[in-house]
Amino acid sequence: MLTPTEENALRIHIEKLEKKVVIMQKLSTIEGFYSEFFEKLKTAPSNKSAFNEVNETYFELFGKYRYSDFNTFKVITNRNNKKIK
Repeated sequence: MLTPTEENALRIHIEKLEKKVVIMQKLSTIEGFYSEFFEKLKTAPSNKSAFNEVNETYFELFGKYRYSDFNTFKVITNRNNKKIK
């Protein structure tokens, strides 16, 4: 049986894991990564820094980078945008 303090710590840990799962689900798709990039653009000093922040988050969660660098991200994004049009 857990003490109230242990229960609270476990509840907090579970909430953190649930938030982590949500961001992992979002970043696991190209659209989600792109969406998160645009969210970061609102506060980031540049496109590249917004990209780096999202790509680093992806690395922390998945153990690898989604894109090797900002230029690769731009090329793939441009290519995907052309397919949509």
